[in-house]
Amino acid sequence: MKIPKALSALCLTIITTTIAVGAEEKMTYEKAMASHKATYGKYSTQSITEAQSQKAWDDHRQEPEISPSGANSVISRKYKLIWQAPTSGGINTGNFTLTESFRTFDEIVSFGTMDNGTYYQHFRFTPLEYDIAVERKGYATMYERDSVSWWGKFAADNKSFVTAGENAKLYEIYGVTFTSDTSGSGSCTSGQTQTRTTYCSGSNLKTCEPGEDVKTCSAAGFWGTWQISRPPSCVTGTQQCR
Repeated sequence: MKIPKALSALCLTIITTTIAVGAEEKMTYEKAMASHKATYGKYSTQSITEAQSQKAWDDHRQEPEISPSGANSVISRKYKLIWQAPTSGGINTGNFTLTESFRTFDEIVSFGTMDNGTYYQHFRFTPLEYDIAVERKGYATMYERDSVSWWGKFAADNKSFVTAGENAKLYEIYGVTFTSDTSGSGSCTSGQTQTRTTYCSGSNLKTCEPGEDVKTCSAAGFWGTWQISRPPSCVTGTQQCR
């Protein structure tokens, strides 16, 4: 019986492949390592130390973060007046109380002068710097410029400052909040005002007519404290509004 040419060719291919596979040498550990070195060994000379890697990262110029607004973000200080001397001449002795805790701010800025009212300057400190001073010395500086200063310690409420000593005058104290601001407009515009609605407080009080408080931006661009523009109209107990 004669075998077709196509079938004969297929059989020849199978036989040839089987012989080749059988003749292939068995892979050993040594040959595998030699193959690995031949393939990846050329990269071994490019390895660097951890210190070199860190330096390369530190020296690389990083791309700045993009502001969501598309403008250049800058840190802006927002000032809030939290204490003011009762007279324009300032105070030269005694204790005083802030309108709110100094710990609610990133920084405190005080303004003072010498006892004779000259050399009006500012002094800055953070709550952490205050804590370090109190921990080491038992008191902290509220205001200091050259040879004049005002020092003491806040009470537990973080608002009432108990003066231990002074040879200066104090005029104003501001709480400063750091914010990311792209407008560059500062805290407020001189003469600008804000209002808020007030109500009667207390469990036995009822508001008949809401009141209103107002605060004004100073010439220096800082918000002043809230002032009562119109007090709320209140009644007590079972009284009726008129």
